[in-house]
Amino acid sequence: MTRPFLGPTIVGVTFLTLMGAFGLNLTGGQFFTPLHLSYGWDVTTLSLAVSLNMLTWGLLQPVMGRLIDRIGAKFVLTASALLMGIAFLLSSSITEIWQFFLYYGIFTGIGFAGCGSMANSVLVSQWYLKKRPMMLARSSMGINIGQLVLLPLTGVLIANTGFRTAFLVLGLIMVIIVVPAILLGVKSHPSEIGQYPDGLREAPTVNQATQSSSLLDWLKTRDFWVTTLGFMSCGYTLYLVTTHLPKYAFDLGGSTALGGQLLGLAATASAVSMWLTGQFSQTLRKKPLLIGFYLLRTFAFVWLATSRDVSQLYLFALLYGISSFPIIPLVTSLMGTRFGTHLMGSLLGCVWLLHQVAAAVGVFVGGYLRSVSGDYHLAFWSCAFFLSIGTLVTFFAPETPTRPQPAKVSLQRY
Repeated sequence: MTRPFLGPTIVGVTFLTLMGAFGLNLTGGQFFTPLHLSYGWDVTTLSLAVSLNMLTWGLLQPVMGRLIDRIGAKFVLTASALLMGIAFLLSSSITEIWQFFLYYGIFTGIGFAGCGSMANSVLVSQWYLKKRPMMLARSSMGINIGQLVLLPLTGVLIANTGFRTAFLVLGLIMVIIVVPAILLGVKSHPSEIGQYPDGLREAPTVNQATQSSSLLDWLKTRDFWVTTLGFMSCGYTLYLVTTHLPKYAFDLGGSTALGGQLLGLAATASAVSMWLTGQFSQTLRKKPLLIGFYLLRTFAFVWLATSRDVSQLYLFALLYGISSFPIIPLVTSLMGTRFGTHLMGSLLGCVWLLHQVAAAVGVFVGGYLRSVSGDYHLAFWSCAFFLSIGTLVTFFAPETPTRPQPAKVSLQRY
């Protein structure tokens, strides 16, 4: 009896993993108030733990990518999700500030590096070729659903049972639900169970250029850099707006809860957009879709930079949500088409590292420009500027695999 194709199960498990990983990693700010009230730790100090988290998982992306290429995605995903769960379980007993830095800033950051977007994208890409954009979009919807489900759940738990119970419940979700799902439902590659990508009956044609080239070869290509520079503009704007939009909404006269409502609207719009992206990617080329999202996101920030009324923020949240997270599966799919899956973990690890460098710069620039100018308009104009550059360079991104120029050492060998 022929075993059913495991690809749909892989997509389901990656959806669940991303839901848990992003849901937990984005809850850090919700613990600021109870920790401040309990121990007097100021927001600036607590914010440094979030910065440490971002820095940790950003720097470890190439390392995790290399591990995935060497030992497979299943082991990396399992160990990383387990570490995130344990970190939250440990956080339920914190009494000293260094513990929050260690458990959330470092342990959670390490775990997120190995079970976030990069790792799950590599896994899905191993199982799908023709349907890769659709399946990446479907699995990536877990990012949005994690925000819509786990962020409100965290708030309810903190308000009704305290921050310790909230940490405990979130940690158990990863340990009891996500980790077993990965262990039972994931195989790192179709060949492990005698299957082929897309459920084909025979092995697909492999481009030998992508299989024989080294990571250094790919990093020297223009194709890598034009695609990555566009993605860096995504990182710069993503974390700038998620960090500073609540404060900007308050500056315009909105309530303290408005920022969360706007980000919730953006997450909902992003989930719908992610699904539609997967459907349209079967009939439309990936690069025009990506360029379209960059253009829409640029317009959204122009709108935000010129906004002077709270009511205008709702349209921004809608446009921003539509054009935010769907960029991730499209960039991943373009990278997979161009460079193959031979060293995809290492390659995407480098891409995500640069994405996070841009994100860290964006968060700092947003706060700095707010301090020196008295408002956020210059910060939002900087987002529109970098997105316009990202849009322009993406026009030169490739959609077909071609062999990169080999390193000089390789030429001498031949």
